[in-house]
Order: sequence, then structure tokens, then C-alpha cells
Amino acid sequence: MKSIDHYVSMVHDQEAAREAYLKLGFNVRPTARHIELGSSNAVVIFPNTYLELLYCDTAKPMLKDLYYSRFDAGPGLAHVSLTADSLAEERARIIAMGYTPGLEGNARRKVILPDGTEGETDSSFLYNWHEDERFLSLFYSEHRIPEMIFIEGHTHHPNGARDTAGITCVSRDPSALVEYYRDSWGGAPAWSDARGFGMRGFRGDFMDVLTADAVRARFAGVDLDRMLDLDPVGGFPVALHFGVTDLAATGAYLSQAGVTVHPGDKALIVNPGEAENTLIVFQ
Repeated sequence: MKSIDHYVSMVHDQEAAREAYLKLGFNVRPTARHIELGSSNAVVIFPNTYLELLYCDTAKPMLKDLYYSRFDAGPGLAHVSLTADSLAEERARIIAMGYTPGLEGNARRKVILPDGTEGETDSSFLYNWHEDERFLSLFYSEHRIPEMIFIEGHTHHPNGARDTAGITCVSRDPSALVEYYRDSWGGAPAWSDARGFGMRGFRGDFMDVLTADAVRARFAGVDLDRMLDLDPVGGFPVALHFGVTDLAATGAYLSQAGVTVHPGDKALIVNPGEAENTLIVFQ
């Protein structure tokens, strides 16, 4: 069974997105340009995963054309990457199961290290689209210099977030995705019922794919009607969950920053308008 490598969120304005996540208490790294792709990102790094705020206006068409329709439903989470030791092995594996892999490329970029010196990543990706609900697709990432990705010294966040816990997605028909997810993750869902299904990675991280009604029930009290309009692009990820050290301390930090939160089940939920059309859940 695989685990989640990172999460991709599409943004209209790179610096405005950085500021939004900085206000939420995340240590957002400076914007960096993808040298071979033309796109740029700003990342929020954790020991095992990261959130990528991706800006594609300047990207080469081969990348921009794949992502830009996400904006038909607004900005927000658009893609989830799974772990991979070797993209060559992943390509062979998914071809053997009858899939036709998509774009493969290198997303290398410059990074600023904690001591102020500059480094460079060497990370490649392999896409494998599920065209019926494109933004519920999964892809794979191979990091040949992981210490340039999961940079020790940049993984501490003022809001108390320790790591990402998982992601909640909405789908028109979760059952139609089960086979693709099983093949992509390399294992069966941890649970499956009328609400949808859930994958569990080897680190305990989760990816739940739910019906719109199940998403509303999970986040009761939060106005999601506009966010859950699936007509433009079908389903997509709606909520990113973070584990925190002290929920009360996180709540106090957000309150002092002027961020409105909704109480959840042993969780604090931030409105999507505060985070680039993404529900942020601290738990």
C-alpha cells in the first residue's frame, strides 16, 4: 500500500495564496519557479508530505492545459500525489494493469535552505488520469534528493500543525473510482459503504472519497453549497486535514489572527474562503 506524497492546490494569484496560508499560521516557503515547466509554486512542508500552491499561468501548455479547467469550479485542491521509489517501475506496473500513463516530467526548482544557502530539487512526476472525474486523479512522485523536498528546519508551523493527516474529496459517484484507486494505491479501500470509500496509506494518512451528501454531513454547519457544485468539472478534493499538537493552542492562534473557525468533532474547521477555496481542518 502506498501513502500520500503531496497535495496540489491550484491558485489564481501566487502571492495572495501565500499570504492566505501565512495568515493561517503555516510556514509557507517563498515562491519558486519550476525550471523545466515554467510554472511556479509555494510549498508548506511537513516531515513526510507537503502542500503545493501551484500557479500555472506561466506554465508550458503541456502542463497548463492539464490543470486550467479546475478554475471552472474555482481555485482549490486539484491533484494528489502518491509515493513512488521508481517512476519506471510505476509506469510498468500501471501499463500491465491496462492503464495508459500520461505526462512524465521533472519539476526541479531552487530552494532556500534554513542556513540561507540555495539548493535545488530533483523530483519527477508521472500522471495517470481518471478522465471521468479528472481532478480526483492520482499521480506519482519520485524524489531523488528528498532532503531538498522535506527540508528539516522548514517543517515547523506557528499554528502547531505537525503533519498532514489526510484529505476529503467529493465525487458524483465514488463507486466508479474504487477500482482505479485500488490499482493506484496498490491495495483495497480501508472502508466502503453508501457514503463512499476511504484509502489508508502506510503512514496512517487517509484519502476519503465521498458523495456530496456525505461531505455535507461530515462538515455540518459549514456552508458548502457553492463549493459542492459538481457540474463544471465533476468531483475534486475539498478538505485538507492537519494533525496538531494542541487543538486549543491552534484555536487561540487562529483567533488572534482573525480567522473564523467552526467547531467540529475534536476539530477546528476553517471556511474555504480563508484558504483558496479549501476547507482546512485542524484535528
